[in-house]
Amino acid sequence: MTVKQLEQLDNVFSELLLTLEKGRNDIFDIAEDCHKQLNYLEVELAEVKYETDQIIVEVEKHERLERHSRNRLAQVSKAFHYYSEQDIKEAYENARILQLKLLDLHQKEMYLRKRRDEISRQIKQFTVMTRKADNFLESTGLALKILQGNLEKINDTIEQSYRKEQMETWIIESQEAERRKIARDLHDGPAQNLSSMLIRLDLIKRLADSDQSRVDEEWGNIREMGKESLEDVRRIMFDLKPILVHGEGLSSSLKDYFRDYESKYNFDIDFVSFGEDRKLSLSLEIALFRLVQEAITNVRKHSGMNKAMVKIENTRKDLYLVIKDEGIGFDLKGVRANKESYGIIGMQERVQLIRGSLDIVSSPGSGTQVIIKVPWEEEAGNGQSESYNS
Repeated sequence: MTVKQLEQLDNVFSELLLTLEKGRNDIFDIAEDCHKQLNYLEVELAEVKYETDQIIVEVEKHERLERHSRNRLAQVSKAFHYYSEQDIKEAYENARILQLKLLDLHQKEMYLRKRRDEISRQIKQFTVMTRKADNFLESTGLALKILQGNLEKINDTIEQSYRKEQMETWIIESQEAERRKIARDLHDGPAQNLSSMLIRLDLIKRLADSDQSRVDEEWGNIREMGKESLEDVRRIMFDLKPILVHGEGLSSSLKDYFRDYESKYNFDIDFVSFGEDRKLSLSLEIALFRLVQEAITNVRKHSGMNKAMVKIENTRKDLYLVIKDEGIGFDLKGVRANKESYGIIGMQERVQLIRGSLDIVSSPGSGTQVIIKVPWEEEAGNGQSESYNS
């Protein structure tokens, strides 16, 4: 394959990636609008339901009054010679006013019921649209990752210098994907909560003089949303911090990260390192850092344990990273079959970018080991990891 052909191939894939990325951004905008509209509709539905309940009470009250007025009118009509002209006039007028009032209340009740049903129907429609948009967004993101991962396989046929340049490009693209993930986390968490809080504040303003108990309830909801948003922002800020490696070696960077992680999450990490702490390129150190970060997060969230072991070993040919826990474990085949393996796929793609291999050993009740092997020699293949017991 000539250099010109390689450039043409690169241009084709670049255009394809740009098209997919544009489509993903368009879907993101649609999903955001759907989420926003859903929030408005849910608040409006709550208001309409409240008004409907109030009008039903009013209708029942005026129905009783109207029945009483009709009974009074019938009584006066049957024995009109016992009542004065004023009494008869008042009975007729009172009955007429109550009938008109009841008619007006029935019309309002009918309108509110129709409006409630219409909003419920719109919520169902937007829920379906939102779910589809989110699914498309996830599928498009996965397609981008898979395409970027397959580009490396194509690149295996080119010269070593060009392959190295492409690998560095893909590392940058991977970092951009991480930034998009952070944007998505902000959108799904704090941004949605802030939008709901603003809507609820408007609702409180309208209810301030009519329903204090409802106002108190909404204040409580807003406070909880605020606390949740603050926690989400702190988590995102903390997840950003590990990328700031300080150039003193992977072991030193990991020690700093583990120290902060243990303090933040009350989580114990037993870290050991064997062999020479060799100098790594920035892109490789960041990639390994992210792999350890994701593995440790998985242990904390899914293993049922508050402790993990991390081991680095440098041999003459390879660098080994082992992240181990003694938690509940899982059925690896079952997880992949049930489409819950996006995290595993992401780790595999990241390992492939650095020409390494990933081996996950786990079974229910037996804990989990994540074994990453990265060859020091540039020409090493990226086949299955050899057996490596920690």
